[in-house]
Amino acid sequence: MAPALDGEFGFAASGTCISTAAGRWYLASGGVDPGRVLRSPDGYHWDASGSEIGGGASVGVFSVRFRDAFRGIATGGDFNVANGSAYTSAWSQDGGETWTASEVFPGGYRSGASWAPGLCGVAVAVGPSGSDFTLDGGRTWKTFDTGSFDSVECLSGRVCWASGSRGRVGKLTLR
Repeated sequence: MAPALDGEFGFAASGTCISTAAGRWYLASGGVDPGRVLRSPDGYHWDASGSEIGGGASVGVFSVRFRDAFRGIATGGDFNVANGSAYTSAWSQDGGETWTASEVFPGGYRSGASWAPGLCGVAVAVGPSGSDFTLDGGRTWKTFDTGSFDSVECLSGRVCWASGSRGRVGKLTLR
């Protein structure tokens, strides 16, 4: 595995700081600036890239999701500043070798994200200050809800389920 940098760590937040797609592995990190995304083609050999999302004691990449071997999104930010919306997301189109900051960020820190299966470029991100969607693979995001969620997973059939504190559950049907 690529060695951790001094002060680097992973956030457990939504359970999507580790993900797989197309036989590849991805791991999100924080604590260092910028937060990094580590990637592996086989789980044994790893490389790391800066994510364009800041890093610090409460700042970094909280969720990394890939739609296929090339297209990925990363979300995060500062969990102590729920509404801080600068540099909270990035996208990749080369398997995570390079990351580009979103042109329009989600409405705040986002702990979880999920691609919508069967809808090219569509993903949902959630956090304590709201939920957002992208139609262009993470380049731009739009807030659609201000309720608090921690984790989200979109399933085939155009349905996304989100969960939050105190048993909060939400269902989003994509049209």
